[in-house]
Amino acid sequence: MSGTTLSSVRRCLEVLEAFSAEEPELSLAQVSRRLGCHKSSVFRILSTLAARGYVEKNALNHTYRLGWKLLDLAGRLAGGYKLPDIAAPFMEALAQSTGEIVHLSILDGEEIVYLEKKGRSQPLTVSTMVGGRNPAHASAMGKVLLSGLPKAERAALLGRGPLARLTANTITDPQLLSRELEAVRRRGYALDDEESFQGIRCLAAPLRDRDGRVVAAISVTAPSQRLGSRRAAEIRRQVLEAARLISERIPPSVSPGD
Repeated sequence: MSGTTLSSVRRCLEVLEAFSAEEPELSLAQVSRRLGCHKSSVFRILSTLAARGYVEKNALNHTYRLGWKLLDLAGRLAGGYKLPDIAAPFMEALAQSTGEIVHLSILDGEEIVYLEKKGRSQPLTVSTMVGGRNPAHASAMGKVLLSGLPKAERAALLGRGPLARLTANTITDPQLLSRELEAVRRRGYALDDEESFQGIRCLAAPLRDRDGRVVAAISVTAPSQRLGSRRAAEIRRQVLEAARLISERIPPSVSPGD
């Protein structure tokens, strides 16, 4: 009985995950093909989800899209994250003073997850969104977050084999990255020199709780042509100052998941 229930739940989640930002509307046949399931089974799942508001059906073209009930659930989850509320005003000030995009992220396994984003999108920058993910080893925020882990935990995450290469500058050797992370830990900030996106540089600093543990990271992201050595030094100072001010306001009971 429990096996059947778990299988049904898994299939239901697979139906929801079939939708994407690129393809927000799918027909019954499209969902069925993606899951490799019979239309009748997928139809029952979609009908149940629609009845509860988790998907919506377009009566004109008979396609489905994710429903507003999911946004309600996302709001409940986001309501539990207090760190973005603490960081937001300082991120906004940093975005205004630099004219660049400012991110807040946490570490989730081998990836960073964007919790907040400030600043206006402009030409020659990256397209990111709250809730989005990026490989930790190839980003400045990821380096900051990885550098705050115990060495054994960090080594387990990085493994022994080559890491995924995103650009020609990505550090793919775990040993080389480990040395880089030790340098990041000592100096208190990290640089992503076109390692995640070609032509994009990023400066990041850690956010620490009252015990000194790295709980999150903030960063300024800009095209390489706008982030030369002289400007990078000034932005680094601003990022470190913003990180200090945010860290001072993190209560002992607050963590990224609280």
